[in-house]
Amino acid sequence: MLKPEKMTRVVVVGTSDALDQTIENLHKLNLLHIIDYDEEEAGFKIGKPGSMAPKFSEHLVTLRSIENQLGSREEAGFDKKISAKELPSQIESTLSELEEEVLKQHNLMRSIETELKQNQDIEDTIKPLASLPLSLEDYTGYQSINVFVGFIDSNIEDEIKAETSQYELYTGEIEGKKIIAVAVAKEKEDEINKILQNDSTYVEIRPPELTGNPQAVLEEMAAAKAELTEKLANAESELVRLKQEYAEFMLASEEYLTIETQKSEAPLRFATSDHAFVVDGWVPLDKYDDFEKTIEGGAGNVYASKLEDEEVKDVPIALDNPKAVKPFELLVDTFATPKYKEIDPSLILFITFPLFYGIMLGDIGYGVLLGILSWVIMSKVKSGGLHELAIILSYSALSTIFFGIIFGEVFGFPLFNITHHEIVEGGILGIAGPNIWILQLPIHRFAEVKPLLVMTFVIGILHITLGLILGIRNVAVERGFKHAVTEKMCWLMILFGGIMAIVTAMPAILWGSVLNTQDPIFVSGIVLGIIGIILLVKGEGAIAIMEIPTLLSNIFSYARILAIGLSSAGIALAVNTICRDVLFSQGGVFIVVGILVLILGHTINLLLGIIGPGLHSLRLQYVEFFTKFYEGGGTKYDPFGFIRKYTEE
Repeated sequence: MLKPEKMTRVVVVGTSDALDQTIENLHKLNLLHIIDYDEEEAGFKIGKPGSMAPKFSEHLVTLRSIENQLGSREEAGFDKKISAKELPSQIESTLSELEEEVLKQHNLMRSIETELKQNQDIEDTIKPLASLPLSLEDYTGYQSINVFVGFIDSNIEDEIKAETSQYELYTGEIEGKKIIAVAVAKEKEDEINKILQNDSTYVEIRPPELTGNPQAVLEEMAAAKAELTEKLANAESELVRLKQEYAEFMLASEEYLTIETQKSEAPLRFATSDHAFVVDGWVPLDKYDDFEKTIEGGAGNVYASKLEDEEVKDVPIALDNPKAVKPFELLVDTFATPKYKEIDPSLILFITFPLFYGIMLGDIGYGVLLGILSWVIMSKVKSGGLHELAIILSYSALSTIFFGIIFGEVFGFPLFNITHHEIVEGGILGIAGPNIWILQLPIHRFAEVKPLLVMTFVIGILHITLGLILGIRNVAVERGFKHAVTEKMCWLMILFGGIMAIVTAMPAILWGSVLNTQDPIFVSGIVLGIIGIILLVKGEGAIAIMEIPTLLSNIFSYARILAIGLSSAGIALAVNTICRDVLFSQGGVFIVVGILVLILGHTINLLLGIIGPGLHSLRLQYVEFFTKFYEGGGTKYDPFGFIRKYTEE
């Protein structure tokens, strides 16, 4: 906890005849984070991949192409893992046939979709022509006549008459739009075309080269569309059937091929000569003995050696946290993986993220719904980032329920009786809140704004102080205590010097009393702050003074904890008041309306309650807290191996 797992640098050396078995053993152990050989040393070169590597890669590409065409992959429920020994023959016999069938259905779907699109375009063109008393063949195919067809709002027959008396004009209407067809002699087509083009309302229609009555053709096309749609549905159903039938095969095959590809391509990361090979990497220190025993005892002339004096550089990071804290590693990695000598803040996030979240949302009803939501997600998604986020949400739900009790709120309704100006407002429990130590529950957020605001500032000061203390530790370990003083401790001195001076000067500021400049706390604060500024300038230059106001803004930023809480409680109170005092009081249908408003209002508030506290709590961690001590930039521990889910050896 708080520090990444200790690593040790390891070199594995062996004869060439033991290479394949060593790769097998390394992969089974899943412990060695390999450092790729860069071909810098004389006498060694990068190894060659196994003879089966191209075939495994080809099969893997084919399989993933099939999965892509079948859509999102489904995590099949495995009653029993598939033997890896049986898969090679199954892959050889099944993969090509499956690819052929999937490709066939996929191409059929694309062909049908293209034909449906083409038919739809033709149908859109024919529909307007159905309102005219002409067959489709009447529009084209003449030697001496040209037919113009289109939508138009104007009456242009007089203009046509002025140009020629030899014409035929047909009109129709579809969906309130006028449509015309004008047949004229070829020698007059330019003049008529000019008349039409000069009319801003004219939109030309190009009739398809088909024959028959437009309405009859439309009916035929509708029948063809229904037939094509059915074929498309059948093809989609066939792909769904293939996806379901071969789900276990595809998942197991992908796992097997991924493992075999990893092993066959492993020599590309090794240093090899004609007679030997060398593998360099990192192994968790507490697992080195098991690693050495397995490697040296399982493949003949192979030896593992720990490099005790190796400089700690580019060490891969394996975070070491209890199971309950593990989900918060996701939030840490999202920001940056810690360096090897840095503090891992996962444990701190485990405490502070749900704490801030709970204070902000602080409602029993919303907390229960959050808990149910997180449980549903965890039951549906068994692993991955979404599962970890659901666990974090469940912790936040517990914190929300806890502070909901402190604030005495259930969907905005009071849990305990509340007294306002000697008027008692009944709570859900119908009793007064209990006394817990020095607290009289409930703490009404709207009535106790000032004390709660002070509380958020105290939380901010403590949170930032912890960050600076961790920063002192990190800098001291990495660059020495002198740098820690001028880079981090100086900020701690400025922070507490400023707090001491401001607190003692506050009565004079608020009530206009005389400031006692001889007050030892005030003087100590000023001196401490000045010393901190001097150290800051010495370490980071005079320009660093410009950053001092940022420290104050960081503290003020924690006021968002109260602000978000008040906004959430205010929305809940508004929804409840509207429903109770405006809608429910009128009875009848207004009760139904009130219930709908109540459900909708609290649903929206819950959605805002999930997003708002989460983002703002995370913002306080990343911006106000992490910047005081955390740099990140480490390389995640990625051991050579694979955790099998669908296959077994």
